[in-house]
Amino acid sequence: MASHKTAYPIQWAAGLLSCVLSGKSEIDPCSIILTSFHGDGYRGNTRILFEKLCEHPVLKPVWLSRNPMLVRDIRESFGDDRAMLMHSLAGIRTLRRAGAVFLTHGTSDYPFLRLPRHALIIQTYHGLPTKRGEYLRPHSEKKPTFLHRKILEYRFRPITHFLSSSPLVTELFSSRFNIPPELFLETGYPAYDAASRHDAASGNSTGKTHPPSRTLTRFWPDAPEAQKLILYAPTFRRVKRTRWFPFDDRDLEAIAGWLDEHDALMALRAHPNEGLDMRPYRRISPRFVPGGQETIEDVFELLPVTDVIMSDYSSIYIEGLLLDIPVVLLPYDLDTYERGLPLPYEQIAPGPSAFTQKDLLDALEKTLNRTDGYQEERARVRDLYFSSHDRSATERVIRFLEEQLLEPGRHTVS
Repeated sequence: MASHKTAYPIQWAAGLLSCVLSGKSEIDPCSIILTSFHGDGYRGNTRILFEKLCEHPVLKPVWLSRNPMLVRDIRESFGDDRAMLMHSLAGIRTLRRAGAVFLTHGTSDYPFLRLPRHALIIQTYHGLPTKRGEYLRPHSEKKPTFLHRKILEYRFRPITHFLSSSPLVTELFSSRFNIPPELFLETGYPAYDAASRHDAASGNSTGKTHPPSRTLTRFWPDAPEAQKLILYAPTFRRVKRTRWFPFDDRDLEAIAGWLDEHDALMALRAHPNEGLDMRPYRRISPRFVPGGQETIEDVFELLPVTDVIMSDYSSIYIEGLLLDIPVVLLPYDLDTYERGLPLPYEQIAPGPSAFTQKDLLDALEKTLNRTDGYQEERARVRDLYFSSHDRSATERVIRFLEEQLLEPGRHTVS
């Protein structure tokens, strides 16, 4: 997706205008506003909800974005009334009238705009709580500073409801964002409905429905045909950049040879805030393929064809447990990781930890062959984070909207 977005002076002016227009206005309780990734993305929970709501007979979803190319693409796929520029006059007015507004990162998803006070403000979030942050300060039990608290209040206090997938997730997110537990809806996460689909006809217990080579070619038409996919997706580090293949015995040519031998591709997916130059890896082997958001924006499209996940503390490996995808962990900076973990590492590590390249290749061999011995641990950690595996989170969220917004007399002019 193109990175072009509305110029900042226009965004600032639109923010002022949204305050001026925040007085009396006719409310449309059936209007549902959605966006993702600070108004720039089209992914995750809000994307799944939006596309499902487009089929609803009464509720009217509208995607707001500050990316005009994204607005154009959504209109071409779903109709002219389904997407608007976030900081346009039409976008501001539509947001003002909305019955519900969905977020993935907090109010910063609608930069500078005043959100309607009468609306349901529903945080879907963009991952599971595998790291500390916000009020759960890294390596400290002290409260955030006064200025930090004010920023957090701006981003999260307007939230009226926060989606969750289990009591543990509710507890961790409640502590992290200082949001009362009673505001959480344990509906599950819509994005995981798609990631959890199982085609019994495939005969594959992980729920993958590909002939692998054909599906992988769809993502990477120039890559060698392959039967296996390893997804390498570490988390974001703000202070120190992520070390890829963080081993003293690092030998990328040897890893490329191992991929050749096992008829596998390895997709390198950097965090969107960090990025990765793929050229050094591509020079070594075409079996290192780009897995970042520029190639595949929504990682949930990739999970059903993934055989092993390599990660450190990113929630992607827990999301993969819904498909029983084995994981190999690379916690090279466990003692110094800048964010810290909300739970003991051993409690949420359902796979082998690799500290050398030899460890890594041995672990990959076992996980590909399903002889890693972590089957029960994967199920245990999955059940900590997911109370339900019925792939009905989207329907539960929509049912909640219907109950809240379609009840006669609930909304009045404000």
